[in-house]
Amino acid sequence: MAGMDAQALVRLLHLHWGLSSATISPLGGGMNSETWLVQAGDRSYVAKRVAASDVAQLAAGSAVAERLALAGLTTGRPVRTTRGSLVVPGERLALLGYVPGRELEGTTREEQRQIGRTLAEVHAASTLVSDTTGRFFDWLSPAAPGVSAHPWLPPAIEAARAAADHLAVTWSVLHTDPAPEAFRHDDATGTTGLIDWTGACRGPVLYDVASAVMYLGGPRHATAFLDAYSAASPLDPAELLHLDTFRRFRWAVQAAYFARRLSTNDLTGISHQGDNERGLDDARRGLGELSRAER
Repeated sequence: MAGMDAQALVRLLHLHWGLSSATISPLGGGMNSETWLVQAGDRSYVAKRVAASDVAQLAAGSAVAERLALAGLTTGRPVRTTRGSLVVPGERLALLGYVPGRELEGTTREEQRQIGRTLAEVHAASTLVSDTTGRFFDWLSPAAPGVSAHPWLPPAIEAARAAADHLAVTWSVLHTDPAPEAFRHDDATGTTGLIDWTGACRGPVLYDVASAVMYLGGPRHATAFLDAYSAASPLDPAELLHLDTFRRFRWAVQAAYFARRLSTNDLTGISHQGDNERGLDDARRGLGELSRAER
C-alpha cells in the first residue's frame, strides 16, 4: 500500500473534516493500515488509511466503534466528515478520536485482567444471539488466495471449520483481532479502551476470546485474562469448554492470512517476507500443538 504525502493528508483533513492548521506525525500503522497522529488546536485524533480492498471493513468497523462509544465504551470513536460520513471511501481514510494511555502488552496479570474485563464489556454491550450457522465461517476457505501453495493448509482449514461451524454458541459483535496492543490503558483515569475496529463483524464470541488467548501465548499464559473475562462475560460458562475448537479455527485464520500475504508479497507493516513466513510457521505450530493435545 503506497504511502500518503503529509501535505496531501493535511489538505484532506481540512477538506473533509474542516480541520485547519492540523499537524501530523506518523504512528507507523499496523500490518493492514497506515496511521498518523493529528493535532488540531487542543484536540488529538488518529487518521487511518487502509488498502482499497479494506474500505468496506473500515466503514463497518467505524460504525461499530461509534455504536459502542455511544454505549459508554472507549473505542477511538470515529469523527464524521462535514457531510456526515464515517469514512472517505475514495481516499480510504477515516479520522478517529485519539485514545490516551499506554498500549498494553499482556505480560502482567493486571494487564491481562484489564484486557479480559474490557473485552467482556464489549461483548456484553452488543446484541447477543444464539446461532449455529452463519457466513462468519464461510470466508475461511481452502480456496483462499495463497492457501494451495502450502499442502498442509487446506486440510487444516477444512478440519477447523468442520469442528466449529456446527456449534450452538453465542454470537455478538466481534473486534476480531484483540491483540494486547489494541488495548490502551489510561493510568490517570483507570480507563481501558479498545481501538482498531476495522475488522469488526458479527460472529461467535469465542472467536475473540480465542484470538486474545493466541496473542497471550496460549491458555497456560493467559489464566488471568480468562479468569477476568469469565467473571464479566455474558457467556454461559459451559461455552468456554469449546475454547480449543475456536483456538484451532483462529490459528487456521492466522495461517490463511499469512499465506495470502506471502502470495502477494504484501509487506505492509513489516520489513521483509521473512516476517510473513514466521507468521505462517507460528500458525502451523499452533495448529500442530492443538492436534497433539487432542490425541
